[in-house]
Amino acid sequence: MEAIFAGAFGLLLGAVGLWTGFRQLRNRAALERWHTTPGRVIERGTFIPSNVHAGAPAFRHAPLVKYTYEVGGRQFVNDSINPKRIQLPSTSSLKWAERRAASFADEVTVRYNPQDPAESFLVQTPKRMLYLVIAASCFALLFGAFTLLTK
Repeated sequence: MEAIFAGAFGLLLGAVGLWTGFRQLRNRAALERWHTTPGRVIERGTFIPSNVHAGAPAFRHAPLVKYTYEVGGRQFVNDSINPKRIQLPSTSSLKWAERRAASFADEVTVRYNPQDPAESFLVQTPKRMLYLVIAASCFALLFGAFTLLTK
């Protein structure tokens, strides 16, 4: 009975993971078509995101890079390093977050949403991370199918 639950859970986890991975790849492709504009970093530091609840307190720090940019004569300020549509802020140690924040030059290229210029980011989510989600999901699917077929 436990094997049936494990197999079903593997199939469910794999299916959801595949759907998520492919959906985020499509989101990433759409984000690549956003416009770019020059921006200027106005603040660097670290913060602890409100969505971080797991893990040791020493590894909950995220880099803060606040930047300003202009679109259509309007000034915007944002602090999204990665696209929020795909990933939450990365967290690790305080030292890592400080180094990551300091790694951005004073002048940056900002990718912004042409329909809502207030939505922007600096660094695109790597494709390899999304491919890793898809690969892990395939593994979960295979595990689920193997577990169900052998019982």
